[in-house]
Amino acid sequence: MPTGNDSCPRFELCPECRRKLDAVIDWAKRRVEREAPTTTPEDTLREAGISGRRQARYQRRMSSLLTGRA
Repeated sequence: MPTGNDSCPRFELCPECRRKLDAVIDWAKRRVEREAPTTTPEDTLREAGISGRRQARYQRRMSSLLTGRA
């Protein structure tokens, strides 16, 4: 079998290419497993039953307090 990156037939990989492909697939699986799903504060409040309107009002109040306008 010829050597080189473009030398392997489509579904028949040489042992070296198969090893490299398996390594990439294993790396991708480990990376996906490590990444935790992102949960935003808005998602948490929504799950608690707090409406978007109430969230906005709270954020305005907190912003006013932090800027010293309250």
